[in-house]
Amino acid sequence: MTGAVDPVATGDLDAGFEAALRRLLDPANAGRSLHWGRSYLYEGTWRRRDGDDVAVVVKQFRHDDLRARLRRRRRGSRARLSFHAARRLRGLGIPTPEPLFYAESTTVEDPAWFVCRRVPEALELRYVLRALNSGQGAARFPEIDGSVLLRRVGALAAQLHRHGVWFRDLTSGNVLLSGPTTDAELYLVDLNRVRFRRRLSMSQRLRDLSRMPVVREADRAEYLRGYRDGGLPRFLQLWFDLYHHGFRLRIRSKHGARRGLRRFADLLLPRRRAHPHVPGADTAAKAQERAVWDPLTDQPHQHATRSQRLGVRLRDAAHHARPLLRAAGPLFASILEAKRVRRRVDRFVERIPFSGLGVAVGPDSAPVGDLVEAIDDLGVDNVLLRFHLWRDLHGDLLELAEILGGAERRPVELVFQLSQDRSLVRDGGLWRRRVEEAVSTLLPFGQTFLIGQAPNRSKWGVWRPDEYWNLLAAGARAVGAADRDGCVLAPAVIDFEPHATAGLVHSGLPEHRFDILASQLYVDRRGAPENRQLGFDLAGKLAVLRALARRAPDCASDRSWVTEFNWPLREGPHAPAGRDVAVDEDTQASYLVRYCLEALGTGLAERVFWWQLAAAGYGLIDPRGGGLRRRPAYLALRQLRHVLAGAGVERLRLPPGVRGYRALWPGREIQVLWATDRRGRSFWPPVRVRRAWDRDGLEAGSGDVPLGPAPVYLEVERRQEPDVR
Repeated sequence: MTGAVDPVATGDLDAGFEAALRRLLDPANAGRSLHWGRSYLYEGTWRRRDGDDVAVVVKQFRHDDLRARLRRRRRGSRARLSFHAARRLRGLGIPTPEPLFYAESTTVEDPAWFVCRRVPEALELRYVLRALNSGQGAARFPEIDGSVLLRRVGALAAQLHRHGVWFRDLTSGNVLLSGPTTDAELYLVDLNRVRFRRRLSMSQRLRDLSRMPVVREADRAEYLRGYRDGGLPRFLQLWFDLYHHGFRLRIRSKHGARRGLRRFADLLLPRRRAHPHVPGADTAAKAQERAVWDPLTDQPHQHATRSQRLGVRLRDAAHHARPLLRAAGPLFASILEAKRVRRRVDRFVERIPFSGLGVAVGPDSAPVGDLVEAIDDLGVDNVLLRFHLWRDLHGDLLELAEILGGAERRPVELVFQLSQDRSLVRDGGLWRRRVEEAVSTLLPFGQTFLIGQAPNRSKWGVWRPDEYWNLLAAGARAVGAADRDGCVLAPAVIDFEPHATAGLVHSGLPEHRFDILASQLYVDRRGAPENRQLGFDLAGKLAVLRALARRAPDCASDRSWVTEFNWPLREGPHAPAGRDVAVDEDTQASYLVRYCLEALGTGLAERVFWWQLAAAGYGLIDPRGGGLRRRPAYLALRQLRHVLAGAGVERLRLPPGVRGYRALWPGREIQVLWATDRRGRSFWPPVRVRRAWDRDGLEAGSGDVPLGPAPVYLEVERRQEPDVR
């Protein structure tokens, strides 16, 4: 890397500067993620030579496409431009966060980084303007006088233009407030497009001004009065309006065009772009060997392009076609059965004992003591431990299994997942030895083993059904030889792909038999768990899987477990499924509760496991920053387990847009309700409510508790009625 340092901001350099810089620029050491888009912004800490810790923001610029690389060759990296623009603006007295340094890779396609001091409690102007545009400014930001703030923003634009600064991206997202008050200090950020001129033309000035999304006419007048006393003359006002409405139209059309272009590009099988931290694959490797491990998402990354993978699939078409043809009839019958079951769930009330909540833990996720404490605090009775058999078995997960499986502790049912990579798929003998070692080592702590991981995803090393069947046969033999009462789960198909599940459970060979159908039923790409895919909501998908288990010759029962589900967070490269499906922490917590109730409250799944307990991009606990922060999803799962433990659960018949279940004990009833519409509903149970709690366990005040996406718990007067079985 090359770069430059502001000596005033960073202090003198020493021999440890490069190592400290590389740690800061590694996304694995990121603090809170701030933005995830074309660039990735996150918080970090920089220790000056004098020992002071400085809170900083790191902005990582990528140069994936040809346009970005050509721009970098012509003008330098965006990190370099941001650094020099920041120093120059501060020299002119224009407020921008203090720049510390920038660094850029020596190759044009690799990333560059800009590091500046963090503005504490910064608030983006965009949120204030959105409130003003919707007429809710005073309600959402009571300490901000919108008219005064808009005049201050206009004055800041005037200050830029007096110094010949053409910002070129003067939007609400690039102006920060130091706090939610009218007199908060304003800071300009995202400086890589800034140009410095001796004098700006009127067109350049108006184009800068027109980008600020001030929608209401009265607000625009205040904004322009701040720029120029009395506002703009009539002719310039018309010119400004032309630029302003033209820019807004261009933004709307650009979003639509991008969606269309993305769909068109998908048809052309584009190259998969990895995040810069992901190691590259061997350029000489075959398509089947091009997966590498991504430590931030805790899963492999597939470097093979879509066209390369398609070529492998076409060559192996016969291997895929035979299981699919064999399973076509049972799959069709299972879908018809699932539709009947799904209708019955809505029409008939059936009381289900509420149990089966579980969490999953992967290797090296958090200190073992902290994991044990969290599992005890949550109160879950089921824990899945995923072992990566291409690594050493003896590690933190084995220590965790020894503690949780101890006779003196609260009983916890352990499930051991034995995962593969391509090297173990290729070498059947090595896989057999690793499985036998794992089973003999783990059997004292539990008897349930999940064989394999996501055989319908090539990044996990399995490209054909027979490759997975070889893994399953060796695993089932090892478990059966070590313990006749051992339980085997398979095949752990990821996402709702019933054709893949059906093909893998219809080999018909005795060596491929297993006891319980395991599915990694992620529905995050559909948003809320109640949303439909292929005509099925979550309960319908679970009904399909249970019907497949009942018909499958390889499955010894109709038992069905969900061994993985989650919703990824907007945490940059830590999120495993991409930013299009990522959600915020509050939404994640609400979806978790709703998923568990729809799965366990209907009896269509016997167990569900959240993947995973501690992880940066999706876990119940955030292990970054030297601590273990418990996210809202953690609190929501704990509340669900605490309130519904030992209850019989029934689905409630409710008006459209409202869903819920009631939990029953002798003489006690608690209803869990939510609205599927984000705007919420005013529905209230037709019985007296004694107490109410929110999703995370905080007691609600007296009076009506409005329903929204976050479930609420209502203890109501128990109705005198016979039990319905």
